[in-house]
Amino acid sequence: MVMDDPDLHAMEEVSQIGVFEPGTYIEREVTWSRLSNVFIITLATYLLSVVVTTILLFGLIGVGLVDIYAYTAEEMFKPWSMVILTSASLTFVVGPYYYVRKHGLSSRTIGVRDMLSPLNCVLGIGVGFLMFAGNYVFSWIITEVFSIPTEGDSLLMAHDIYELFGWLIVMFVFVGFTEEMLFRGFLQRRMEMYFKGRGDGTNAGWKALIITSFIFAVIHLDLIGLATRFMLGMLLGYLAQKTNYSLLGPSVAHGLNNAIVVVLLSVPF
Repeated sequence: MVMDDPDLHAMEEVSQIGVFEPGTYIEREVTWSRLSNVFIITLATYLLSVVVTTILLFGLIGVGLVDIYAYTAEEMFKPWSMVILTSASLTFVVGPYYYVRKHGLSSRTIGVRDMLSPLNCVLGIGVGFLMFAGNYVFSWIITEVFSIPTEGDSLLMAHDIYELFGWLIVMFVFVGFTEEMLFRGFLQRRMEMYFKGRGDGTNAGWKALIITSFIFAVIHLDLIGLATRFMLGMLLGYLAQKTNYSLLGPSVAHGLNNAIVVVLLSVPF
């Protein structure tokens, strides 16, 4: 896999004007020490999301949107409660932005680049439908071939058109964008730079893609869905590499896959 340098365009701009932007520099190398720091920040960011989710959960219990005495998950979570809990994924941007501010980097280095590209958007839509197809096939294999029931999908169901609209916003703007920033724009990109620095050449992209996809699958804490999420992570990570680590395509793909699942579970209400 031969990929362009994500900072190549920025370096060309620098060479044209002859100076670096004050207070910033182009990240050219990721050492093991820095990559270790990236892993720590990624883990800390994930733990922060768990803490925020827990705080929101207790708040929802307090206002009656979550019933701790219910016998089933469907009865426990009232309308809008899961939408609110899922919005905790906004915390995923904390780690990447802390990193770029600490090292004087531009937000372009975590994927906030080419965000109005029609081509990246179209690619994201195409990959999003491909993800859903793969999601469907993997889920069928799990339920039919291995006779393992999938649970919890009903928690993504909207109860009316307003909650469905809320889910769509959360899936595209919150979950899609923030998870892609943390795992693809931040973690995978630097892992690939690290492997390239070791002289791994064309294998660097594949190594970063596979490791990041596995981490992405594991953090969802769903053993049954591990293989499915690994496959989704591979598609998203590959798209990120092919679009020079712009977040637009993977965010659209991620959000679209999740949105289709919600719509199919919710209509008719």
